[in-house]
Amino acid sequence: MLSEAMRASVPAVIVMVVACAVSSYAQRQASAPPKWKQEFQRARQVWDNGESDRALRILEKTLVLAPDNTARAQIAFRYADWSHQLGRYSTARQWYQKCLDVAPEGSDLIRRATAGLKSLPPPAPAPALPGTVPPVAVTPPHWRQVREPAPERGPVYAAAVVMLVMLFGFLLVLRWASGWRKEAFFAQVLLSALLAGAGTMMLPLAWLALVQELNIQPDGWMAGALTLGSVGCLAFAARSWQQGQLLRSTPLTRLRSASHGFLKVRGVAEPAFGLLNSRVGDIPALYLHEVSERYVRRTESYYDSQSKRWKTRTVYRWETIYSFVQGVNFIMDDGTGKAIVEVQGAEFHPQHVALFYNYTPVRSFPWFASVGDVRTRVSYIPPNATVTVWARYYEHDLPGTTRDEMRLQYDRFHRCMVVLEGQESKVYSSRTGTGLALAVMGVLMALGVLFILLNPGIVATFAE
Repeated sequence: MLSEAMRASVPAVIVMVVACAVSSYAQRQASAPPKWKQEFQRARQVWDNGESDRALRILEKTLVLAPDNTARAQIAFRYADWSHQLGRYSTARQWYQKCLDVAPEGSDLIRRATAGLKSLPPPAPAPALPGTVPPVAVTPPHWRQVREPAPERGPVYAAAVVMLVMLFGFLLVLRWASGWRKEAFFAQVLLSALLAGAGTMMLPLAWLALVQELNIQPDGWMAGALTLGSVGCLAFAARSWQQGQLLRSTPLTRLRSASHGFLKVRGVAEPAFGLLNSRVGDIPALYLHEVSERYVRRTESYYDSQSKRWKTRTVYRWETIYSFVQGVNFIMDDGTGKAIVEVQGAEFHPQHVALFYNYTPVRSFPWFASVGDVRTRVSYIPPNATVTVWARYYEHDLPGTTRDEMRLQYDRFHRCMVVLEGQESKVYSSRTGTGLALAVMGVLMALGVLFILLNPGIVATFAE
């Protein structure tokens, strides 16, 4: 009975073995690269070993095995590139052209093959046979020349013109609302017109890219992004540097002899319109910047690239639970006169700092913290402190009287107003350092654009 059972199970075992063999063979065939890729890699290895003619023959055989035009274009470009390196320019020209014929639209091989064709030396002219006259180009008379019709202007150009008119009209409305300042009107009109023109010229390009009629290569996208970043960094660097030089070169002025315009005044800040009080410590101030943070424990999920799955971890960090920044108007007294300082839009640099840990005053924060601890930093300008103010000075007529009231406010022309407590050097150094850092970033981006222009295809090669 046992032998009969074993004899009956033999066909089933044979079927299972055959199925396993077929399955393993199919998996091995599926995991193995195609035949043409194997031959392509073998041609590369042969080329690296110095056997150039043999490598070209292998490429010719690989071209027959290529399944589609993309593979044929890749093989043709490699054949042309190697022939170019060997100095066989006529062969390289033929294979470059073959790559252009079979390469699909939008492929980077088209750009590379075109660049290869342009880098080839021009073919030598065929020698003229004795007794023959070289052909002469005959130009038809002007009355027989057919002029191509001018391209029709579509809705893109009309939209560009409308956008230009709208931007320029919006500029004029803003200038009318701001009082038509004569000292900056023409400069603002010129700069804004240039900006509007640049934006209008970008509109047709954006429309073409939207309808997929403009094929932009990766090098173009990267160069455009770096150009915009460089222009932005250099513009902000110039503005920061200009403001730093403005603050440094503005002389100290007495309120008694002050005139309308941007000036620098130093005196005592007297409270006249109320005070601010901090939430922690109840500190009275004319300007207050208070930040409270709590030390918390959080469980986060993250993706582990090694194990290819999501994991959880416990992190400890400080999280902001309260933040407050505000300043109030005050009276500046420099000994020769008094002026009301309107702090709207002002940039404050306080000198006084108070630290609290778990709502208790401390000199410095501890190195180690426990979950639930709270730390608070309060930067403030106390009442009756000596401050330096860079602002625009003007006189306000008091109704019902014959005297004027001196006031300091944000200068819209220079876009600057600074209230400083302490040394003036920290204002200059902050603006100079910011301008220098932005200028370095802008120059590096500009050098990146130049590198891309001198090395076409570098971005696509790096991406591959």
